[in-house]
Amino acid sequence: MREDTSLGDYTTMKVGGVADYFYVAQNIDELVKAILIAKELGIKYFIIGGGSNILVSDNGYRGLIILNRAKNLAFLADKSQVIADSGVALSRLIMEAADHDMGGMEGLFGIPGTIGGAVYGNVGAHGVEVSQFIKSVTLLSVQGKIIRCKIDSLKPKYRSSYLKDQKKKNNDSPIVLSVKFQFSPNKKEEVVKKLSYYQNIRMEKQPYNELSCGSVFRNTTLINTNTNTNSHELIFGKELTAGYLLDQAGAKKLCEGGMKVSHKHANFIVNNGKGKAIEVRNLIEKMRQKVAEKDGVVLEEEIEYVGEWK
Repeated sequence: MREDTSLGDYTTMKVGGVADYFYVAQNIDELVKAILIAKELGIKYFIIGGGSNILVSDNGYRGLIILNRAKNLAFLADKSQVIADSGVALSRLIMEAADHDMGGMEGLFGIPGTIGGAVYGNVGAHGVEVSQFIKSVTLLSVQGKIIRCKIDSLKPKYRSSYLKDQKKKNNDSPIVLSVKFQFSPNKKEEVVKKLSYYQNIRMEKQPYNELSCGSVFRNTTLINTNTNTNSHELIFGKELTAGYLLDQAGAKKLCEGGMKVSHKHANFIVNNGKGKAIEVRNLIEKMRQKVAEKDGVVLEEEIEYVGEWK
């Protein structure tokens, strides 16, 4: 257990203030114990995995940050299944499954973050979502009991789940401990080719090697509520990417302090190394306003705000 730990070192955006308490859980037992002790003592806590898809306040976090480093993998080769701890990086799972001639999740390769966060937010890309490959999930319930459930119980939906909904509603939710994945049998060579293909797409179209928290906004279904909208450019009633709407609204020209909208992809904010979390939040509002003024659409964040925001 450490005190007064800077959180910028543990997020992909490299911003964030100091946490009162900071603990690294190296395995599932340590993760469970840390959560139960925090609950018993009435200490607010938040779990960080890969540090993507979150924005930590410059004012820090008044409570306990738990860094999840539980990283065991178990392979059931005859069934093309893998049991992964929630602290395992998603890309590591996909790569090591390929080593065992298992495939299917190649489209998710390169998405930053861990298994726990992937299930919590039901991450997806290239037409697939992580929930499509999950057989079961082991959770620590809000009451402190370890339970196992089928993926349907988590009500996965676009970039969300029952877990995320409960966190927003009650500021508490069950915690993902481990996940059993169902892959498809496939030769390693074929899987690796697909991994390379999707990796190249990601590097070409996203600010892959820059400091970013990932996609800022969720995609949306456009409804024509703005009489000033250039309707010939848009398809109403269809899902459009937030990146497209932001690009069309001119968001790539926006910046705030050490933060700017990526020139590669308008739904990403990148840090020049000197930016602050409040600058990200201010820039997010500018981006949202651009799209609202042009298309009458109010974009909703995909990222989660953590810490003390005023």
